[in-house]
Amino acid sequence: MREREPGNWEKALFAGDEVREAGAAEVSGVPDLILIHTPLCGTCAVARKMLAVVEAMMPELTIDAANLNFMPGLAEAFRIESVPCLLIRETDGSWSKIYKFGSVVELAARIRQAGHGRITGEERNS
Repeated sequence: MREREPGNWEKALFAGDEVREAGAAEVSGVPDLILIHTPLCGTCAVARKMLAVVEAMMPELTIDAANLNFMPGLAEAFRIESVPCLLIRETDGSWSKIYKFGSVVELAARIRQAGHGRITGEERNS
């Protein structure tokens, strides 16, 4: 998971608003998921650990993190209501938000529903 730097997030996230099809290559460096967090948020730390597990399950995902304290414009642009918030890029290029981090299984299922990730043989056998 890469921490996004303040300053050029708008250009990186809205680059051309290109449509990405399921399984297609990354569009203009736009990540699949963005974890919006603050450093002192305990729930954000748990969400980060859950996403680390998802990232290990689905290594093809591009996951970024953004510290909301340094990017207030991000909160305004996406109408972030609280942290942690996971922004998921849908196959049509739009973004959806998740505030509830129930379990890794639920999180992975929602990410797959958005058209990201593949099920490995190990997961099918579980």
